[in-house]
Amino acid sequence: MKKIKLFVIAVVIIAGSLFMWQYVNNFLSKSRAAVDRVDLTLSPKSETLKVGEEKTIVLLIKPQLVDGDKKISGIDLTIATEGNISILGLTPPAPFPLGSNTNLKGAQLINDVKEKQARIAYVYTNPSNELSSVLQIQLRIKGTAPGSGKLVINKEKTEIAGIAIGNIFELGLVDETSYSVSGQAGPSVTLQISPKTTQKEVGEAFPLTFQIVNTPEGKGISAFTINLSYDKDLLEIISVGDPIDAVTNGDKDKFTQGKKEINQNKGEIILSYLSTVAQDQLPKKPKIEIQVKGKKTGTGEFKIVSAQVTGNISENEYQTSIENASYDIVSDGGPTNTPVPTGGTDGNVKLNLKLKFQGILGKPADALNKMAVKIKLLNELTETATDYKSADFTADDKGVWSGNTSFNIDVNAKYILYVKGPYHIQKKICDEKPIETADGTYSCIKGNISLKKGYNDVFDLTGIILLVGDLPDQNGAVDAYDISLVRNNLGKTDETSVANSDVNRDGIVDTQDYSSIIAALSIKQDEE
Repeated sequence: MKKIKLFVIAVVIIAGSLFMWQYVNNFLSKSRAAVDRVDLTLSPKSETLKVGEEKTIVLLIKPQLVDGDKKISGIDLTIATEGNISILGLTPPAPFPLGSNTNLKGAQLINDVKEKQARIAYVYTNPSNELSSVLQIQLRIKGTAPGSGKLVINKEKTEIAGIAIGNIFELGLVDETSYSVSGQAGPSVTLQISPKTTQKEVGEAFPLTFQIVNTPEGKGISAFTINLSYDKDLLEIISVGDPIDAVTNGDKDKFTQGKKEINQNKGEIILSYLSTVAQDQLPKKPKIEIQVKGKKTGTGEFKIVSAQVTGNISENEYQTSIENASYDIVSDGGPTNTPVPTGGTDGNVKLNLKLKFQGILGKPADALNKMAVKIKLLNELTETATDYKSADFTADDKGVWSGNTSFNIDVNAKYILYVKGPYHIQKKICDEKPIETADGTYSCIKGNISLKKGYNDVFDLTGIILLVGDLPDQNGAVDAYDISLVRNNLGKTDETSVANSDVNRDGIVDTQDYSSIIAALSIKQDEE
């Protein structure tokens, strides 16, 4: 009898297990079906380079289920190097195979290449049926010293948008690579654009100088080819001079032009020069002056994307290091109207605030020059917070937004200030004059803001930038809804689209708004 009972129990357990296995398997299958994944593959995965040698690596972005519905509309990708390789540049994403979709049109929002890390953000403006399913990016890398190195895609800072569930693909297979570098490092030179930083007004012409410096003692430059890039929407190239030798500030006849291409539509300059003089007379510091003019307000970078420099050295080709330049084009002045901020005045403490918002560098048109900003205070000691107060802020010609509000609080305590704009991620502020070295990097833990009864001195918070990303109706996060909202409104100027998606307040929803959203993806959440 006991054996029969045990047998029955065993059958029940087995049957239950089979049922549970089938249920879980079906559930997981359905869950998997509800997610669209994209693979990121690198080729070749392994390679041997010599010190100073350059190689092209191909990155494929491919949905796991490639069909007519799975299309890619935008990317924000960050890739880094580890070990003894560096990134020289990367191309915008293109359809794979090349030439398979000649109708594809897009806008490059970010192409930030540093020696050990690169980030590219790109969005396509085609209708859904014209998008591509598979994209490729070409990366140019270089061996820097004997040893090993690899490329690593940063999953946390990479998002692929498209015709997918939730408008965002989940990352599937993400490749890493393994490279070995052999040989000895040869002589090097530095390629630089100067001045490193500059601020000019719209319509103002100014020079930028390309120069090769730090040439080894007793050596010279026999040839060089460079590829320069700039933001075509912000800068206009007026002229590109011929090279001279900065050592003598002359000797133009030392150089013979091989190529001089200026593409204002792409924001590219390709220059190639050869020196045929005797080895002991080769130029030491080739210098080229480039005259440019600001077209519209904004901040950008004048970059050396790639370079090849040869000289009278046994290795023939120099190792190169690159120093790029940044520029800030501001409004062209004119009469300044001091804005009259609005806000409540019913509390015992009156606050006057000055703020800076991402992407807004000047004064918007009058119809757009008002934003309702939410503000609250947290008592550091009691950890109790006030309710949010909403205050209207208006901007001056420099893009500084001013507004005021008031609170009933204990003036003997220290406070944390929370600020949230209508298109923005909430910022937590602990200091009366916060600063940051890069947009979005300021952070704090302990409140250190002292307040007094009545009117307080103006709190100048313009040392930090309030990042965009959380669009109406706000939910405290930058997510697929926000990205798709801007993308779907690209090119629109109607009142509703501008009210919901025009984060830089210039009257049109365009790629500048989209790039600002993409840039905020590294933060994503309101600060609490």
